[in-house]
Amino acid sequence: MMGIEQCISEHGVLLRLLKLISNDTAAARLDKLSLAHQQMVEIAKALSLNARLIIMDEPTSSLTLSETKRLLELVRELCQQGVSTIYISHRLGEISECADRVIVLRDGKNAGELGREEATHDRLVNLMVGRDIKSVHVPSTASRTAGFFKVRNVSSSLYPDKSVSFDAARGEILGFAGLVGAGRSEMAKAIAGLDASPGKTIFLDGKNISINTPRDAIEHGICLAPENRRTEGLVMEMSICENVSLPSLRAHSRCGLIQRKRERETAREQSSSLNVKAPGIESRVMNLSGGNQQKVVLGKWLARNPRVMILDEPTRGIDVGAKAEIYRLMRALAGQGAVILMISSDMEEILNVSDRVAVMHEGEITGMLERTDCTEENVMQLAVGRKIPVAKPAFVE
Repeated sequence: MMGIEQCISEHGVLLRLLKLISNDTAAARLDKLSLAHQQMVEIAKALSLNARLIIMDEPTSSLTLSETKRLLELVRELCQQGVSTIYISHRLGEISECADRVIVLRDGKNAGELGREEATHDRLVNLMVGRDIKSVHVPSTASRTAGFFKVRNVSSSLYPDKSVSFDAARGEILGFAGLVGAGRSEMAKAIAGLDASPGKTIFLDGKNISINTPRDAIEHGICLAPENRRTEGLVMEMSICENVSLPSLRAHSRCGLIQRKRERETAREQSSSLNVKAPGIESRVMNLSGGNQQKVVLGKWLARNPRVMILDEPTRGIDVGAKAEIYRLMRALAGQGAVILMISSDMEEILNVSDRVAVMHEGEITGMLERTDCTEENVMQLAVGRKIPVAKPAFVE
């Protein structure tokens, strides 16, 4: 078996990939690393085995654009060295860039096979969902209330000496972009009371609210759909019904006893409105696809009619059909007057779905981009800490 040091010496691209993990985390337990760093370690482990065939299942789901480019370079390098790769991804641009042949699966069956030149975005989407999907961006028609949600001086355990402040309008989808490790997920957890941030101040609809625990956030209508749905967003061994009602047990209880009929009615309503594909609401969420699991996460919060919905990587690892449904749901929720904060490492998603984009770098917002200024180049400039003329302040006092 080839050791990791030898593997690194033979794969220059891998060396650059591993350098994204700092020396400080080299001896850390894997469960203490971010999802992106865990994914890099997993890729490095596979390459260290000197394999002749490598199966990569959603290898870039936690990686940023620059990290993804490095990984695709590695795939091409492996191909030149005679190593075969089966590359599974819902990111169609990656498939078109690295695949020699493409096999499309739909509902567990082979929906078709395309050669490299045939694998255009539209052909792939059509085979995946059985129909054409139009552009995901829908201009906002909601009546906006500027400054409806104000966040001031939110710090996190990752960057305790830095803080985040911003304003979000009612009816707006505010995207948060940045490189892995920029502190976006930690900011979301601090807002939702999952991470200590003693100096933070939050205003909702003009009122100063106190959030010290997740229960405080939920009671004020601030809900978080976390980055890792399997370990943080769902109880995998429980049913759809039980997961949907979990944050709302008080509303489904009387004298300390859960009213099962009311619980099932809520679960059926959310499953139907979100088009959750499952044999029934008693199905365990561990048996659902990633897209349907994410719908259950959203369903349990939608049942509470949130005023602020924080979505951390809402479409990671799900197919384009489910993505389009979640985008429509986000826009509908914003249209009803909610604030949507969307954290995403998918550049296409950030650019297509957001009304404005806040870009973070090392625990701070480096700039706010209006819709007309949301370009890949502008986002990446701010993501690496550079100032650009079109960037606006994150808030106005």
